[in-house]
Amino acid sequence: MPYRIVTVTGSHRTGFGLQVEPAVSIKALAARVADTDVPVRGDTLLLLFPEGRHGRAILADFALEAWRDGDTYYCRSSPDDPEFTLVIATERGPEDLPPGTEIWLDDAAPTGGARSGGWNRIFAQFDGLPWVRVDPDADPV
Repeated sequence: MPYRIVTVTGSHRTGFGLQVEPAVSIKALAARVADTDVPVRGDTLLLLFPEGRHGRAILADFALEAWRDGDTYYCRSSPDDPEFTLVIATERGPEDLPPGTEIWLDDAAPTGGARSGGWNRIFAQFDGLPWVRVDPDADPV
């Protein structure tokens, strides 16, 4: 059954497509879907536009916005409640993804979520790492 990932408040172009705002709390998302219902690159997304149109897009990326410097990991979200950034593979601009658009995982199409090992495996990877939260408006370290 398809499930809603996020409702768009904004977006901007990157080298990979449209980066969607807001980021998605993966703990909140994982709490309402099956363990292996993890959106992964290449999955089909359903777009439900505010005026009633709908469309499809391909997921370019869904990951933690983080980086490593030495033995420390930095992220813009709280290490206690990691947020993933969603990027749609498209040549279009932000004007084509208006605020209020709902993005759903189309699990009627083949998804790659089982390849991820599931949400529990993802959370286990974060446990115990030396994380530092960086202010989202600050320049990266």
